[in-house]
This record gives sequence, C-alpha cells and structure tokens, in this order.
Amino acid sequence: MTAPPPDPNADLDALLAEALAHHRAGRSEAAAALYEALLEYEPDNAALWINLGAARRAAGHPEDAVPALRRAVELQPGDAGAWYNLANALADAGDRPGALAAFATAADLAPGMADIHLAWAGALSADGAGDDAVAVLERGLRHCPDHAGLLNNLGNALLDAHRVAEALARLQAAVRAAPGDTAARRNLANALRLSGRLGEADEILGALIGGDGEDADSHCLRAFTRFAAGNVAGAWDDYAWRWRSRFHEPARPFPQPAWNGQDLDGKALLVWGEQAVGDELMFATMFADLKRRGGRLIVETEHRLQPLFARSFPWAGIVTRTDPPAPRLMAPDIDFQIAIGDLGRMLRPDRAAFANGRPYLRADDDSAARLRAAHSRLAAGRPRVGISWKSGADRAGVARSLDGGALKRLLGRDDIFWVSLQYGDISGDLAGLEPGQLWVDEDVDALRSLDDLAAQMAGLDLVVSVANTTVHMAGALGVPTVAMLARVPDWRWMAAGGECVWYPSVRLLRQDRAGDWTEVLGNVEGELAKLRSC
Repeated sequence: MTAPPPDPNADLDALLAEALAHHRAGRSEAAAALYEALLEYEPDNAALWINLGAARRAAGHPEDAVPALRRAVELQPGDAGAWYNLANALADAGDRPGALAAFATAADLAPGMADIHLAWAGALSADGAGDDAVAVLERGLRHCPDHAGLLNNLGNALLDAHRVAEALARLQAAVRAAPGDTAARRNLANALRLSGRLGEADEILGALIGGDGEDADSHCLRAFTRFAAGNVAGAWDDYAWRWRSRFHEPARPFPQPAWNGQDLDGKALLVWGEQAVGDELMFATMFADLKRRGGRLIVETEHRLQPLFARSFPWAGIVTRTDPPAPRLMAPDIDFQIAIGDLGRMLRPDRAAFANGRPYLRADDDSAARLRAAHSRLAAGRPRVGISWKSGADRAGVARSLDGGALKRLLGRDDIFWVSLQYGDISGDLAGLEPGQLWVDEDVDALRSLDDLAAQMAGLDLVVSVANTTVHMAGALGVPTVAMLARVPDWRWMAAGGECVWYPSVRLLRQDRAGDWTEVLGNVEGELAKLRSC
C-alpha cells in the first residue's frame, strides 16, 4: 500500500485506526505505510514514530526501524518504551553496543518493566556476557520479585553459569509463580536433573508428556534423565523424539523406509551419521551387531571419519556425508535407512546388551608404528600418556574442562612422557607450562585429520582425557583410558559407576563436588603410578 497524499481534510483518526488494525493483524508493511502518511501531518508525534519503528522491525527491516525510533527518543527522551523499542531494533540490526546502552537507559527510566530486563539479559547472553545477564535479571527481580519470566530466565542463566543450586531455587520459584507454564516446569526438571535428582526430574517430565504427548522437548529431556539413571530401556523411545525438538538438526532426507528392527538377511541398510564426531564413534560400536544380522551395511559419515571407518569396516560401504546426500545413497536398491543415533532402540535395549560392545577402530599400521617409535625415543623409558584437557561443547564445555592449576598438577610429573591430544587452539595453555612438560606434535591436527589422531593414540600406554571426542576415539581403538568427568556428566556416561558401557577400555573418574577436580586428579595419579610399576 502506498501512502496517501497529504490532505488537509483527511480523517486522521480513521487513518490511525486503519494503521493500528493492520499492525495488530501482522500486516506490518501496510501499517508502516499508513504511519508514514500520518507523520506527514504530525511529524512530532513520538507515538507514531514508535509505531512506525515497531512496524518496520516486524516487517524484517530493523535497519529502517532504527532512524524512526531514534527520532522518537529525541522527541520524548523520558519514554522508556521508545528506548526499549530502539534497543530491540539496534540488536536486530547488529549494533550490540548501541542496543545494550539503549536497554540500560530504558531500564533506568522504567525499572519495574520486566520485559526490558528480559530483552537486555537476552542481548547480553547472546554476546557471551552471562554474568552480566545474571546481574540484569537479578536487578529486574528487585523490582518485580514474583515475575515468572524473570525467575525462569535467571534460573536458566544460572544453569549456564554452572550455579546449579541457585538455578534450582529460582526455577522452583518460577513454577510457584506460574504453575501452568510448561517451559518453566521443563526448565525445573532440567535443573533437578543437573542436581542429580533424577527421579524428581523424571516425574515432572512424565506429567508434562502425559498432558501433551507431542511435547518433543520434554521427551528429549526425559531421555537424557533416564540415560543418566541407567534406565536405557526407558530412554530410547524418548530419544527418538529429538527429530521434533527445537534444539536438534532436521533429519536427513533419505527416501527409503525407516529400519525398525526388520530382518536384514540379504537386505541393504543405510546408516547415516548425525550430531558430532564423538557421537558417531560411540554409536558405531553397534555396527558389528548389524553385520551379525546378515545385512549389507552402507554408512554415511563425516569426511574425517571416512578413512577410519573404511579401514575398520571393510565389509561395509563408507560414504562421505555431503549436502545434498550422494546420489548413490538415494538409490532404491537400499532397503532401509536409519539415523545412527536410533540404532540403540533395536541393538541396546537394556544394560545387558552393551556387553556386545568391543573395540573396533583400526588406525593406519604404518603411521601408528612411526609415531610409536618417535614417542618411544622421546620418552626414554617413561610411560607414554596422551592427555586432552578441554571440551569444546558450547555450554557444558567449561564445567568439563580442567583449569590451569589442575593441568599443571598432572603435567608436573616428570616420570611421564606427556603427549598432547588436545584439538583446537592451545597456545594459551602452553604459555603457562614449563618447557618439555608436554610433547606437541605439530604434524597431528585432529581438526584436519582424525586418521592421524588415531595413529598417534594407538601407540600410547594410556590416555587421560576430559569428556570429549578424545575419549570416544581412544575407547573405539581399545586404548586404556581414564575419562575425567564433571559432577554432572553428559548423559552417555550415566550418573554413577566407573564402568563405561560403550567402551570396555575406558574407566570413568567422577567429581564428587562440582568444579572440584581434586579427587579425580588423585585417582588419575593412582593410574599413572600403576604404569610406573609395570
């Protein structure tokens, strides 16, 4: 709609009513055109400038919304709503510093307006300023102490900061403030799960799922809760709901029927990878089960795993994952297809079924022998121990990673030849170490070649690692490994016990208190002492 020409006899009230009707109905472009027309008559009407900015932003043009909202705050610098709208538009337009400054002004003008604090904290979180987001939400709660949204978001922000006990208290308060809020109850269940109160978390999630069987997010969270509790039989069906969850990538577009355990004798089954490299390594422990069922296996996997899988599963067809998938994988001579993470529903229905798992990965013999010989020369008789100390997981990585003091404590042992298995940028970590404490092979880059990493690991006496891809690689190779786990580990390691159900060669060492690696490091040193006594 184009703006009508200025008309001294125009019915401005009718134009405004029409603009507001368009705005409320989501016809943002039409609403914006009418607001522009009205501003020809009332150029100093701050409310119209605010509405114009809001309509332009809703239409997907935040960069055009910003000038309108700047004009609004010029006309009414004490209007918190104008500053709030400007802050949102600046955030959408990518001006983070400007947005944060505008949110702060809006909050000063209207400290009791919860929406300002919610959006301000959201912008801070998006910038990685989690502690500042917590402070903003706490500030909002001083003015609105029973606001369910502030309590809920603060609880989640505290969870992100690994302040689980504080998060639990806030999320309990959020549920008391809004007992019918599904998201708040689900977040409370997550906090209970991370607190180790798995039964309570399961109960809340069961009630949510019972009220709405299509609640995919609650199904997924209950899967993680049940896996952690060791209830794999009750977890797999829930885990299959991840494809409908907001937080999971979409399923790969293969045309073949899904495999649900049908007879595979003489049939071809496509297993396609998903999630991260570690997940694919873990779920690949079930490929031998598929071979025993008599099927012909075709695997689509991440390009760095392709040479490893081709060597380890010479009886299967290994294809590098591409987008779109390779035409060969769409062919009708493939009878069934399944995501690798769904194999457990058929092949690991209970804890007893994990006894089928065996080391399966084969490193390149020549590369492994060359690296073993090099390490032996450098070690001069000392045990050769690989170490990885950081996790790259987005939120949980900090809690899973060793701090600088813990790393130095381990590497301070000069009776061990330490080999770095850590991927990513480690320059900052190396700067804090003494020369010769850690051997870093510049020719091995796991982010480039997992085949080289496997060859490096294959000749080690022991691997010591936090919960990351290193553990999966070492376990799949059958290398003796100790995995150092945070107080609340990822679901795959379960919540208790020293045995790793996925990899027989991996021993699990668990924190007794969140953030405290003291006992874990003591147990690692016990394992190192065993090496020295051999």
